[in-house]
Amino acid sequence: MLYYLLKPVVRIFMHIFYRIQVKGLDNLPSGKPVVLIPNHVNGFVDPLLVGMFSKPKVRFFARGDVFKGRIVKWLLNDMNVSPMYRISEGYGEVKKNDKTFEECRSLLGQRKALLMFPEGICIQDRRVKKFKKGLARIILSVEALDSNKSDILVIPVGLNYSSAKDFRSKVFIQFGEPIHLSDFQKRYQEDKVRAINVCSQFMETELAKLVVTISKPENDELYEALSEIYIRQRIEEQGGKSSNLETVYKKNRELASLINSLEETSPGQIQELKEKVIPYLCELKRIKLRDHLLRRDRLAKMNLQSILNDFLIMWFGLPLYWIGLLLNLPPYRLARNTARDKAKQVEFYASIYANLAMFCWLGYYVLQLILIRRITHQWATVAVWALLVPLTGWFAITFYPVRKKVFGRWKLLGLVKKDKATAERLIHEREEIIGRIKGLGL
Repeated sequence: MLYYLLKPVVRIFMHIFYRIQVKGLDNLPSGKPVVLIPNHVNGFVDPLLVGMFSKPKVRFFARGDVFKGRIVKWLLNDMNVSPMYRISEGYGEVKKNDKTFEECRSLLGQRKALLMFPEGICIQDRRVKKFKKGLARIILSVEALDSNKSDILVIPVGLNYSSAKDFRSKVFIQFGEPIHLSDFQKRYQEDKVRAINVCSQFMETELAKLVVTISKPENDELYEALSEIYIRQRIEEQGGKSSNLETVYKKNRELASLINSLEETSPGQIQELKEKVIPYLCELKRIKLRDHLLRRDRLAKMNLQSILNDFLIMWFGLPLYWIGLLLNLPPYRLARNTARDKAKQVEFYASIYANLAMFCWLGYYVLQLILIRRITHQWATVAVWALLVPLTGWFAITFYPVRKKVFGRWKLLGLVKKDKATAERLIHEREEIIGRIKGLGL
């Protein structure tokens, strides 16, 4: 019951916490045994994002050490969550996975949907980790025992975050083409161990096709920097929309492919890019300027009329923005501060932040309605307030990037007035970086 009650609530709040775009939902079949296999970078948020878009009811799996106490076990089971134990919890605990594997086989035999993380570990980076063998073992053993030959479908799901831990960051979710593993059955009958290894590698390769991948960790910072400097501009130069997350994802894959290729063929160029790009962005961070403000096409549009327009936008928008913050922000601040204190790993920061914010906001919302009712004694006023809170909250969310851009433009004007030479030097450095990237063929 909790599964069906929480799913629409989670969907609303995840769309508030992140800017989400999804592709490939038509690849999800109904009435067939399905295993969803996403990459795992963002704690408890990953299964929520995947599960909330899945029409079939999905069985989730969580770390076995959280299943402590009867109440917790009941709540998790009611939310369709089963335990999966790891070696780090002790070999005695891992043995309990036999029961979980048997549950998986039973559910697949009943043509249900499972969501599993075959990497077996959650790390916030841009690489698909080596798959554990358990998933292939479960699927191939079920198909070997199923006299009806159910043909289990495995659907890789690529989760591509712009910044997984940050509020209002972007995530592009892609449900891939279904993978049929029935072709591995003959191999499984001949050599189970080899078939499981080959099958795991095949699924790993298919998932990697849906994820922006940087082959070496030391190039992650360069990728993030070049993505910030170049991708939006390049998309717009080619007539696309940088707000389309699928377009951004495709361009980022091209960028990642270029970096990986240069690392193999010309590591010296990678080092030269780092020496040029990283200091440039560090200086922008120091003076609190965003890179996109230094684009000449944007600078050309800054005139007296644009300054007046920015002033009017702030004059009329800020009062409603501050009202939205007052009525909605406190629960998010509480959740954010708690996440900073309690999250021992960055991978679970958003899990605490997003989920706690959801429940705190609901409590804060109900408390406001109770207070308004007691103060006014009028249900009509309560109804108006009930609409006012989420509407002003959504305005605050959408107005924030506008406010940020306006303040950024004003800061740039201040820099030009105070130190024009520095502004010109930064613009020139940016153009050199763009020219170098274009020269590499991107």
